[in-house]
Amino acid sequence: MVSIDQNKCIGCGMCVKDCFFGVLSVKDGKAQVSGDCFNCGHCIAVCPANAVTIPEYPMEEVREYDESCKMNPENLLHFMQFRRSVRQFKKEPVPMEYMQNILEAGRYSPTAANLQDVSYILVKENLEEFKKIVWDGLGERLAKGIPDPYAYRMQLFYDAYRENPEKDMLFCGADVCMLVLSNAPVNGNLAMTSMELMAQAQGVGVLYSGFLQRIILDTPKALEFLGLDGTKTLGTVMLYGMPAVKYHRTAPRKKINVTWK
Repeated sequence: MVSIDQNKCIGCGMCVKDCFFGVLSVKDGKAQVSGDCFNCGHCIAVCPANAVTIPEYPMEEVREYDESCKMNPENLLHFMQFRRSVRQFKKEPVPMEYMQNILEAGRYSPTAANLQDVSYILVKENLEEFKKIVWDGLGERLAKGIPDPYAYRMQLFYDAYRENPEKDMLFCGADVCMLVLSNAPVNGNLAMTSMELMAQAQGVGVLYSGFLQRIILDTPKALEFLGLDGTKTLGTVMLYGMPAVKYHRTAPRKKINVTWK
């Protein structure tokens, strides 16, 4: 629950104006809390006197705004235009500090109603074991003839892998396989976008794998390996690794389709 230090509060009312739940008010020249909210933290961020806290949260992580928080919009746009889905990875690990930064980017992503319900499973040490489970699962899936618009492509992947396990078009030699889980799918999607930007900023390659997501959800042994019990939605699977390819320019895109009214 939000707490206001009455000694610091200057009664400016900025927190009241920015409170979506309307649980704040100014009485006798000081801000007051009249009920529970979803702890979005806007009152903390907007208070000019730093008088607001949420004791249940790690307040030591709160930082003051400074010039380093600004970003050149043109550089940001160019940065985003240069992103590519990476399917060639070096046989070297992603530094752990890089992965920690990527996870922090996910942690600070917005979530509906401030649920902060996104969680992650990172498969790294046991990745080889997991790969075998997934490939076996794909073989069983293809044998059952499960209708899928990508069945033809998956069959090509499977045949190439069976001929030569080095031709792994599912994992592509990635160092880390991450599963993003959330109660509300949109929250996982928002986290994924933030994490990809952080990965790219550190020179880490990323691949969103819809193929892996489909296979994992249809493979009981994979779900058991991951400890997934259906209580959260698997948003997607992301592969991380150090890129073994360099892109020299952006790729073209179709003209944007926008309707202004």
